[in-house]
Amino acid sequence: MNEVYLAIYSTADLCLAPIETVVTLFTIKYCESSISIKLIPSKQDLTEQAYTIDLTNFVYEIVNVSEVPCYASSCELPNVAVNEDSCMAGLCTVLRQIVKSASPEYSTHDCNKLLGFKGSCLMACSEASVWTKFCEIDLILTLKSLDTKDLEKSELPVSLARFECHMSQPVRLHNLYKYKMCKKFAALDITRQDKTGLPEHTYAEGACITLSDIIIFVCMHILLNTFSSQMISKLVPLTAKWYDRMLEDHFIIKCLSCLPLSKSHNSDALHYTLPVVVNESLYKSDPKRYKPKNRIYTRQDDIEHSLQLVEGMKISMQLDVKPFGVEVNLDWSDVPFDATPEGGSLPLSRLRRKQEQLQNLCKPVLKLAKAGDTIVDFCSGSGHLGILIAYLLPRCTVILLENKEESLNRAKKRVQRLSLTNVKFCQCNLDYFKGDFDIGTSLHACGLATDLVIQCCIRKNAIFVCCPCCYGSLQDCHQLTYPRSEVFKECVNNKEYSYLSHAADQTHDELNVKTKQGYRCMTVIDTDRKLFAEQFGYEVHLGKLIPETCTLKNHLLVGIPKGKLTYGN
Repeated sequence: MNEVYLAIYSTADLCLAPIETVVTLFTIKYCESSISIKLIPSKQDLTEQAYTIDLTNFVYEIVNVSEVPCYASSCELPNVAVNEDSCMAGLCTVLRQIVKSASPEYSTHDCNKLLGFKGSCLMACSEASVWTKFCEIDLILTLKSLDTKDLEKSELPVSLARFECHMSQPVRLHNLYKYKMCKKFAALDITRQDKTGLPEHTYAEGACITLSDIIIFVCMHILLNTFSSQMISKLVPLTAKWYDRMLEDHFIIKCLSCLPLSKSHNSDALHYTLPVVVNESLYKSDPKRYKPKNRIYTRQDDIEHSLQLVEGMKISMQLDVKPFGVEVNLDWSDVPFDATPEGGSLPLSRLRRKQEQLQNLCKPVLKLAKAGDTIVDFCSGSGHLGILIAYLLPRCTVILLENKEESLNRAKKRVQRLSLTNVKFCQCNLDYFKGDFDIGTSLHACGLATDLVIQCCIRKNAIFVCCPCCYGSLQDCHQLTYPRSEVFKECVNNKEYSYLSHAADQTHDELNVKTKQGYRCMTVIDTDRKLFAEQFGYEVHLGKLIPETCTLKNHLLVGIPKGKLTYGN
């Protein structure tokens, strides 16, 4: 099928559209993709800037919102419907799919090179990758928030300064040793090097043009033509040099016709300045990002101080004696091979513990689900939990939501072998999912992903069944902040909370002196989550998995909205 769904604000040939639509259509044209384009007339958010795209360059179909099939309407735009059971969402995920689906038979150039080394360009999600976040969130937000008032300001956008700084850093090479030993990339006409012996940036990620360059080019093309002062190239010389190099690309030149620009602002009278930004690249692995003195969260004095603050709150932090749903019977002998952990190709050393984990999360769902319910397994991986639930509840629809394509492909093969017809697939970050559902589950969703799951469930007034993980990686993002509950926010600040979350990861073996403290901190963090959900009228059960040894991260949070407190079978 491969249909891409995009938002537009007008249906004229010179169409107004959000920046994500402009970037997506530009990429389709660059790749000479034959993907089916579905344009959805949408209401413009007047706080966001719209941009012009020339639709005469494309073959497309206008689709009203009411006509959008459910598998496409369940995710934020832009999204790609691969088939009636599978959808992809998120700008980078959509663009990667467009690149991969561009057939060599119809395209005059090899677009797959845009995906870079091992096809990994922009594969990581924005929560985990600084680079993906810059391309998918930060730069896009710069274009969305750009208005005429910005043109009167003397300071250029921060994203422009960050990219300029990035281009001044050494190139990241995956085969650094080979490069230094044999100058493997000599054929790429890299003649200039920095003091480290590495080549200078030719493109955003190194010596070859990638999908990142395409996204950044569209945004920079608009920015550099908006702030048209002669001073700009002097303030961001490396960006200007990169931009000129992109304009030498034959396929970029062909695509420019679909990007008509409005008359630029007369800005020669303004003396622009570049914002001061941290001198580091846009890669998470940049050593300059690692500041040891600022990243020590496990000093015992700090942890004890934070625990004292929590004790002063005078709130109950007791776990339930038994986990919610423990009385429900689940007979594994009735479960077919491909719905078991063994069918999911887990190593023998993990089989028993994984089965125990799945049993603990499956039982609350079996207790609470009703016929016709939609159940979303967030951060589903290869579908261990979701597939088991789908088999046990054939009258419910189960959506496996995961941002890793490889993991979802493994899940699809298992579903096919089981001949399950009640499973759907969604490849995206969970914040791009907007469909309605009744129950949300997550088993060891890493760090803040558990809080995003709980937040998503609360917004949909859905039940949540969560077993958290990776407490030490909790940190504020563009979606949420810590602490979560108002009770905790009044007594504990973000730094003090971080000491507790990092200590919560120190759950080692029973003989380790830190283990008891680690579980105590786990209880504190999950009590904060419990209190957060209770603010929205949820009844929340917090207990431990049975047996406790099935995983070191063995807490179970079950939240039920007031209107769903009558348990079904």
